[in-house]
Amino acid sequence: MSRKLVSIQRRLVALIQKWKDPHGISIQQLMQSMDINDDAEIEINIQPSRPHCACCLFDLEEFRDNVEKIKGVSSVRIIVNGIPDADRWTRALSNS
Repeated sequence: MSRKLVSIQRRLVALIQKWKDPHGISIQQLMQSMDINDDAEIEINIQPSRPHCACCLFDLEEFRDNVEKIKGVSSVRIIVNGIPDADRWTRALSNS
């Protein structure tokens, strides 16, 4: 693994460890999986704590924006799973 990817991973872990959703639940508890490829493209599968709460969607958007600001990250994709209309949440986070 390149030094660049190790640096990105460290910054990402630091962000994940301190991030909480609007209901006080850590993002670690909501994440189902995360993948970082060699091109520094990040894909995160997540299940929001409240499926009908708009503030959770806004929080995920803010989280995605903060991940994109990490030096070296080329793209971020958040895939929402396990809630009604998860595909709509995923599209909303992709089009922001």
